[in-house]
Amino acid sequence: MKIKRGGNNKMLMRKRIAVVGIAAALALPVGIAVAGEVSGSRVTFSIATAGSKEDGERWNGPGSGHARACGDVPTSDLKTFSGYVYQDKSFMPDPQIASVSRGYSSGYGCGSYGGTTTGGKYYTKATWAGVSGSRAYGYVAAEN
Repeated sequence: MKIKRGGNNKMLMRKRIAVVGIAAALALPVGIAVAGEVSGSRVTFSIATAGSKEDGERWNGPGSGHARACGDVPTSDLKTFSGYVYQDKSFMPDPQIASVSRGYSSGYGCGSYGGTTTGGKYYTKATWAGVSGSRAYGYVAAEN
């Protein structure tokens, strides 16, 4: 197949690049950490029923020396969710490092930074209100 050289081919290529870029952006929230997100800190949840979920992995404190809780539930409901970052302390209560609380309709957002150490182990926790019949999923993650 011979490709004609000309202005239309450039436009077609731009459209293909745009479609591939949009598809990649839409696929990203499922399980890949975005820039600034601490790898392994994401907790996803369904809002069909209310609940609470803790990250099963423990992750090292980011080299930045701080982390904050961020999250999103893409729906227009007025209920809320909260996200927390805790330091895992053996044989002691785990101190809360950072938190965020947002309405579902508010969109993506973050709380304030809390201090971390590179030698410390941390985890993320989410709590959320249920919306009966909803198929929406939300997430909470730590960012540095």
